[in-house]
Amino acid sequence: MFPLAQVLPLGMTLPEGLTPNLDLLLPEFIVIGTAIGAILPELLLPAGRRAAATAWTSLAGLVIAFVVVVAMGPSAELAVQVKDANGAVISGLRMDSFAVFCRALITGGGALLVLISMAFTRRLDRGHGEFYAILLFSLVGVMLVSGVSDLLSLFVCLELVTIMAYVLAAFRRNDLRSTEAGLKYLVVGAVSTAILLLGIGLMYGWTGTMSLELMGQKVWGAVAAGESMPGLFLLGMALLLSGLFFKVGGVPFHVWIPDVYQGAPSPVTAFLITASKSAGVILLLRIAQAVFIRPLGLDAALHNPLAQQWVLVLGALAVVTLLFGVLAAMAQRGIKRMLAYSSIGHAGYLLMGLAAIVAEGGQDANGAQYGGEALLYYIMAYFVTSVVAFGVIIVVGNASAKVPGGGDSARAYEGLWSRSPLLAVAMCLSLLSLAGVPPMSGFFGKFLILRATVDKGLFVLAFIGAAAVVGSLYFYLLWIKSMYFEAPPEGAPKGDDFRIPMSTKVVLYGGMVAMVLMGVWMPPFYNWAHDAAASLTALAGR
Repeated sequence: MFPLAQVLPLGMTLPEGLTPNLDLLLPEFIVIGTAIGAILPELLLPAGRRAAATAWTSLAGLVIAFVVVVAMGPSAELAVQVKDANGAVISGLRMDSFAVFCRALITGGGALLVLISMAFTRRLDRGHGEFYAILLFSLVGVMLVSGVSDLLSLFVCLELVTIMAYVLAAFRRNDLRSTEAGLKYLVVGAVSTAILLLGIGLMYGWTGTMSLELMGQKVWGAVAAGESMPGLFLLGMALLLSGLFFKVGGVPFHVWIPDVYQGAPSPVTAFLITASKSAGVILLLRIAQAVFIRPLGLDAALHNPLAQQWVLVLGALAVVTLLFGVLAAMAQRGIKRMLAYSSIGHAGYLLMGLAAIVAEGGQDANGAQYGGEALLYYIMAYFVTSVVAFGVIIVVGNASAKVPGGGDSARAYEGLWSRSPLLAVAMCLSLLSLAGVPPMSGFFGKFLILRATVDKGLFVLAFIGAAAVVGSLYFYLLWIKSMYFEAPPEGAPKGDDFRIPMSTKVVLYGGMVAMVLMGVWMPPFYNWAHDAAASLTALAGR
């Protein structure tokens, strides 16, 4: 255990009931230190060297943090725990296998985000250190989110992610679209934060605790006693989940996504579509762990009416979200806006997986892990695929600024195969993976989600999900057709005009290999997700 008393100021003592084990938070401390260190080159180096120095500093810190996360492995202890007078843990940060999976995904994925951001930041005249520092602090928030065990920590960690994202979305202060994106995100985000906080207050009002574990005990104790849930608690649960649906992008909490994704700088959109969305999914899994998954010690005949009700709600939201995202994406002629609506459709699949967890979790904690592993595999595959796609978008956008409609328009991608085969192949594989075409990683992500829903008897939901896969092929293949079978527009960049930095090439080549590898050699990645989901449900079942 970290000797915290040795670093406290003379005469200061720890609050009673607080037990820190700060060794378990070493990866977070490394990323925080890196974020502070990324600002120093901005102050000390000449202008021409700042962008590269801050980027490589950030990359090194994330790689080290990733290695430390993997080397440390899971722990049964809490990194920080606060106990009440009776010795019950009311707050803390868990470092189980689920948290290790999420922290590794965020640090590894964050390194990829830094690599594709280099093509963007080298065109900035200032603010390189601030960009990477804010990005790293936001990634720390997602890392901490993975281990929350109480509602107060949930709120604070999630707000760290969200507030940093507001600044990132409006980072190009002289760009009206970026400023507009940041302002819209701030306004809608503030409303969702208020909804989330009100939901937390109402849930605390009935349970009398912020601890997710103690809250789960109260809920299942009421189920075992045959008591009904009070209306205020049900309203609080609805408001809490609504606030988290905002992060995931489920309908009707999606209104900010198209404009913000389009107006924000492309590396920031890549962050929002991957790490930020992952934060919402992670928290939804932690809530399901506490409230919806039946502890193993209870009578198997007991069924949680709250879980049964939320299966219907989540199923309906998943269908609406999925269909809206797919249908709206068909009409888009801008790549970022198309991927924005596509991400809404993918949020529908994530909600399908959550519905499968809730459907089984009220009956058997072991059965709930199948939906959990499907969700975790899905976000892992989606993370890699989206980063590769945005690596291409950043390069094409920089080179095609003078193309009619701008670098994000459909015209910028016409005939891309004849102008830059690497970019065309990388984008093609990314779109096929997002569409769910075998043997790409995205196919197995969607297959696991659909299998989980079928196993839980949600046949209508599975049928709609499969139909949406077919429907999404239309707009994904439309973009592939444009890249391979249409003539380049007049004045479009060619050959050497596409300046692909080595950092972006690493992401493109590595990402393409990963997308194919996760499809044709699935077991190692699946087993990792399986172990993480098993630890999540095992903790709920204690």
